[in-house]
Amino acid sequence: MQAAVDGFSAFRLAAALAAVLVASLAGCTSAPDPPEQTPTVQSPTATTSERAVPAFAAVMEKYSQELRDGGATAVIIQVKSRVGEWASAEGVRNLDTNETVQLTDQTHIGDITMSMVAVSVMKLVEEGKVQLDDPIQEYLPDFESVVKPPGPITIRSLLSHRSGMPHYWDALHGMGNAGDQRMSHKERLAAIAAVRWTGGSGSLYNYSNTNYSALALLVEKLRGKDIGAVVHDDTVEPLGLKDTLMTGDEPGPQRMVHGYTRTDGGERVDNTLSPFHVGSADTGMISTVPELNAFFAALQKGDLLTRQSVAEMHHPKFEQYGLGVVRQYDSCSNNDYFGNVGVVRGYAALALISADGSRQIAMAVARAPKPDLIGFDDPQSVEMVKAAVDALNLAC
Repeated sequence: MQAAVDGFSAFRLAAALAAVLVASLAGCTSAPDPPEQTPTVQSPTATTSERAVPAFAAVMEKYSQELRDGGATAVIIQVKSRVGEWASAEGVRNLDTNETVQLTDQTHIGDITMSMVAVSVMKLVEEGKVQLDDPIQEYLPDFESVVKPPGPITIRSLLSHRSGMPHYWDALHGMGNAGDQRMSHKERLAAIAAVRWTGGSGSLYNYSNTNYSALALLVEKLRGKDIGAVVHDDTVEPLGLKDTLMTGDEPGPQRMVHGYTRTDGGERVDNTLSPFHVGSADTGMISTVPELNAFFAALQKGDLLTRQSVAEMHHPKFEQYGLGVVRQYDSCSNNDYFGNVGVVRGYAALALISADGSRQIAMAVARAPKPDLIGFDDPQSVEMVKAAVDALNLAC
């Protein structure tokens, strides 16, 4: 879902996350309107001895401490619920300066970028410029000259990772090109030109970031501007988000959390300004923990899209990944949490919100500086999702 080992590949991670899903999602109840009230904010600076720690906060405090003990350089968390709010920012923004990390520091959000791009695609649907079951070939005549699809590939199948399209990261890794350079949407598509598809539209769920490279080309053609500008117009500006932006050519934000890895030889690598993410429709956005919560709250409430569009994104037939969002079972309400998870080199991020909008969590981690995992299984991301869901289930 989202996250990637080696920075970007997420197919088997999605399969691993399925272990924490509850299988019977089709019987979920419909979501009531989100509450309007704002819970009392609990100071993130208060010590444990100065306040009673709610059960949901205790879960996240323990998880944050485990990450820090394991070498994570920064852990930022914000939980919002009817029974209270809790936030924590632990660690340092930058290992060279040892500046203390803050709740509102910016960070790479990885694959959560796709949720924002999905909003822009759904806006095109609402405006009647495209339909979900239209083949993307209708709008991108060059599509079949870049890749070799087995047939018509619908916009819905691209949004939900059911197109059968190969993952560009797998192709890059196989060619010994580990994704260190800047790439256009078309170059990401071209990377899979010689790779066999697993099927066509309507295929089984098969997570591939390349789906969103194709969607970015669609959005850019119909809007006449780059995907970062479209996301800004569709999401960032309407919500008044001050610290959410697409990576670009300019120097990175001054309040950016630095994420590190190590080479096999032990040299520390700062991934903060990796050119690979510049303009990327699947991993390119930067945001903050509070603004991730604000984004998913607005999406769930219907402030960005119509309720009909949101319901389509959440349709029960999508048992793991809907249209740009993942789902996790909510034992409090026998419904679901919706959101996304993103992992790129040195970073992990998560955001989830309950179907009724009453409970949500966002988290950003600068991971322990270690060599990239080689493979497709990312237990740390599975643990992050489990900790987040456990906390939300205690915040009923």
